[in-house]
Amino acid sequence: MIKLAGAAELAPISEINQTPRLGAKFYGWLFVAGFFTFILHEAAHWLAGMTLGYDMEARLNAVRATTFVLPIHKAVIDSAGPVATILQAVIAFGVVMRSRSNIAFAFVYMAAFMRLLAAAISVINPNDEARLSLYFGFGKWALPMIVSTGLLVLVWKASRHLHLNWKAHLLCYLVASVSISMVVGIDRFLF
Repeated sequence: MIKLAGAAELAPISEINQTPRLGAKFYGWLFVAGFFTFILHEAAHWLAGMTLGYDMEARLNAVRATTFVLPIHKAVIDSAGPVATILQAVIAFGVVMRSRSNIAFAFVYMAAFMRLLAAAISVINPNDEARLSLYFGFGKWALPMIVSTGLLVLVWKASRHLHLNWKAHLLCYLVASVSISMVVGIDRFLF
């Protein structure tokens, strides 16, 4: 191999296309990303309500106003959480695409997982996007499906960029499930 002065060495193509191994550090970050995603999401609801002048009560898995809220303000408060979660995913996706960061992928994955699970829960109790969708007259499922699909596309593209396999996704699913179950469990136990 001839080396040129000042030229950067490139990794062989065989090394570039290898599936990276996601180790314990990544899954630890994924677990933490679950808690962070909930805190960011609920903090955005809380901040929107406080900004609009309402007294708000916050928990790990819920935020509510303590007084009557005007319908338009309710829509703003409901939208703040998903907007924050979508921004988290978009920013983390940009980091993944720019630097191939596995840790950033954890934050993309958790945003999508959280909103997809929230959409599924809408069968029993309408989530933020479902309430907004009804508020705007789109039907219960339009916005939950749009948001979930958009976030899943980001996960898919980031995953392909990182060359992740089905085993990595299975472990992501299991860790994300434990993380979200712990948040919901702690919320129910403490509040």
